Amino acid sequence: MERKFSTFSIILIVIGVFVAYMAFPPINIDFLGWWGIFIGFGIYLTGLVLGIVAFFKKEKGFMKYISLLSISLGVLFITFLYAIVGSV
Repeated sequence: MERKFSTFSIILIVIGVFVAYMAFPPINIDFLGWWGIFIGFGIYLTGLVLGIVAFFKKEKGFMKYISLLSISLGVLFITFLYAIVGSV
């Protein structure tokens, strides 16, 4: 069975972004507190690493490019967090 790193990458990126953003309004689900931001960002970074692995293993398909486009979401998240907290 061949591993599809790009599929796992997309799944982890979506889960990580959801967990990281849910501490902020309008979602504001607060069962993880501030730790949810770091846990979500860690899941996001894991998905990003899997996307890079899929790109270097030259997997077939378009999913690897979509997972690499999510780098902009990470930059947006860092900027958003810096604007709210004042430092990262």
